Amino acid sequence: MAAHFPSPISHLIFCLLLLLFCHLRLIAPAAHPNLPPQEVEALKKIQSKLGKTDWDFSKDPCSGQGNWSIHGVKGFESSVTCDCSFNNNSTCHIIRIALKSQNLSGIIPPEFSRLRHLQILDLSRNFLSGSIPSQWATMQLAELSVMGNRLSGPFPLVITKITTLKNLSIEGNLFSGPIPSELGKLVRMERLHMSSNAFSGALPSELSNLTNLVDMRLSDNNLSGKIPSFIKSWEHIEKLHLQGTSLEGPIPSSISTLTKLTDLRITDLKGGHSLFPTLSDMGSIKTIILRSCLLYGSIPEYIGEMKKLRTL
Repeated sequence: MAAHFPSPISHLIFCLLLLLFCHLRLIAPAAHPNLPPQEVEALKKIQSKLGKTDWDFSKDPCSGQGNWSIHGVKGFESSVTCDCSFNNNSTCHIIRIALKSQNLSGIIPPEFSRLRHLQILDLSRNFLSGSIPSQWATMQLAELSVMGNRLSGPFPLVITKITTLKNLSIEGNLFSGPIPSELGKLVRMERLHMSSNAFSGALPSELSNLTNLVDMRLSDNNLSGKIPSFIKSWEHIEKLHLQGTSLEGPIPSSISTLTKLTDLRITDLKGGHSLFPTLSDMGSIKTIILRSCLLYGSIPEYIGEMKKLRTL
């Protein structure tokens, strides 16, 4: 019996179909990677402890579906943000959570620390109580805000172990006691907001290590001692708020070296009288508030020549 060979036309059709199949495989959209189960479980624990009822776990948190990212009125936000570029775009991890003004109450869940890739956490303006969980010492956060809650107790030392922090806001809580020297370990810090608590004692000299600061706010606390001369080490600072701190004057002469200041607010100093501080090199200054600082003498003429000054 003669052997049967496919005709050249059949062979050509087969090759064309094979090429078409391969091409379709290449251009077909890949399935969207999902969030790993352990991170989903961490979110479920967080949801349960915070009493957050509107997360829809029938949709993957990284899918872009459901209500995992809600931006409403300014100041209100409920969003979970993922980065799905891990492992050659095959794996997602949560990198940001913002739960601002969500009427959340209770203790801050330690399970946030299970989100190993979380970089930004914003829990502003809720009704959270207690303090910062000790389990957070392993986190790699760059930004943390718990402003406007009901957190209390001494300054949470666990924060000083998160050495990746650049922005920290704990203002508007009930923290009390001294500001710890360990805070000086956070040398990457750029924005440090601690106003409106009940911190007391002198500012530790270790804060001079925070040479990357651009925004420091300590208003409305019960501090003691003089405004330290080490503020000269904050050479990049643009905003410095020391209103109602109970600190003593005079305003140190070293403040004249902070030439990048745009917003300077110092009020209600104790102690003796002093001359108006030298601010002549602050060409970018927009706001100067020096109320009840026991200053005497005339306001320097150069103040009237500051072209960017709007508030005095």
